[in-house]
Amino acid sequence: MLKFSKWFKGKKQDSQLPKTTEIDEVDLLEQEEQKSTKLLYGLPPVQEGQVKIIDTGVSPSEGALLVSFFISNGLSRTVKFENVPLVLIDSEKQVLARQLFDGDTIGEIAGGTAKACVVRFDESNVYDLDIPEECQVCFDVPSKHTENIQIQYQDLPENLTESQEQELEQVLAELSPMEPGEVNFSPLQAQITSQNELMTTVIIRNATNNTLNLDQISLAVFDAFDEEIARGQFDITDVTIESYKAIIWRFNFGPIAQGQDIDLSTWSINIANDVEPLQN
Repeated sequence: MLKFSKWFKGKKQDSQLPKTTEIDEVDLLEQEEQKSTKLLYGLPPVQEGQVKIIDTGVSPSEGALLVSFFISNGLSRTVKFENVPLVLIDSEKQVLARQLFDGDTIGEIAGGTAKACVVRFDESNVYDLDIPEECQVCFDVPSKHTENIQIQYQDLPENLTESQEQELEQVLAELSPMEPGEVNFSPLQAQITSQNELMTTVIIRNATNNTLNLDQISLAVFDAFDEEIARGQFDITDVTIESYKAIIWRFNFGPIAQGQDIDLSTWSINIANDVEPLQN
């Protein structure tokens, strides 16, 4: 049985069948809808607070699949879908078919009710025609448990003791997980110097498949009260970060306005827009 690991490989399809569809397939679709509607009254009560798909039926149709099911809306409001990504899986969670449907395929579902639905998985989106008796159609959403991306330091500052290196490795390991394709600036240390300048040290992580070439970047710093305390544009030409690597970099935001009540017990740094000052 073929396995497809990437989320949503099927192409979006309109809710209506193509005009070239034979009349007998349209009749079969209508028959499945009528059959499903008759079974609606034998369903268990709608579960409060949940919108879910239950009771799947599958009928092969010349390489395509007609899949009938019920959507149960346990919310207090009407649900209307814009797009409906669906996946058909067997009892072992292996993908049999996957396709994105227009929201009109299902239409509106009133709060506290269930609705009978029938969709057509096109032949190009059916991965296995040997459909087992036990299968289920589900909403096709990305897994919340993404694979843990391993990031390592590209290099560390010179003249560090072994204890300092171990501490930095520990900090890197405890940072929040990254998504594939993400670039992240994580706070490491911040202080206000004797010249009243805000000096920050950050860990820059590159979770993309490409080497990251930095030139100029605009950043803003926020204190423990989530108040912006500084921002600036930094010229870091020729700084590169290899794929799935991290570097440590220091940014001097210059003098802080007098009289600011700043708490750096916790702080954050974000990419900012429309920054005028240029810092080195």
